[in-house]
Amino acid sequence: MKSLRVNFFVTGGILILLGVLTMRYPVEAIMSAGMIIGIGLVASGVNNVAGWYFFKLKRFLVQGFLDIIAGMIMLIQPGLTAFLIPFVLAAWLFSIGISRTCTSFWLGGAEIPGWWMVLISGIAMIAFALLVCISPLSSTFSVMLILSGVFIACGVLAIIEGCIMG
Repeated sequence: MKSLRVNFFVTGGILILLGVLTMRYPVEAIMSAGMIIGIGLVASGVNNVAGWYFFKLKRFLVQGFLDIIAGMIMLIQPGLTAFLIPFVLAAWLFSIGISRTCTSFWLGGAEIPGWWMVLISGIAMIAFALLVCISPLSSTFSVMLILSGVFIACGVLAIIEGCIMG
């Protein structure tokens, strides 16, 4: 039980440190996130190419090369990656917002109660996507601050869990 408690303390300390470092150095944290995603994409691409080699499915080869190319771009151009993060987030929010808005109209036509809540959330997502596009730099820093807050909160909770365990 003591080793489990130590594990919680160490994990909590690491998470708090990550949170403080992310808050203190947001630009470096953004660049690091881009590098980690780039490494992950290259590894995923190599795995997909290996899948093509073993299973002879063309989709593995195509997906593998696309992953490797995207990963290499992210690794070679970390500034571009950091710049694009808010726009990728905005595109994701916008597409989900449009989907939710369309779904709400279908739900309303089917007279499903609460359809309007789906409409409001869809409109809110579209609005947030537009806000991110209007101010991408502040949006990126906001995401990094939220991430640092999550790290710190999870670290504190891990330490509390360690205290409770013992």
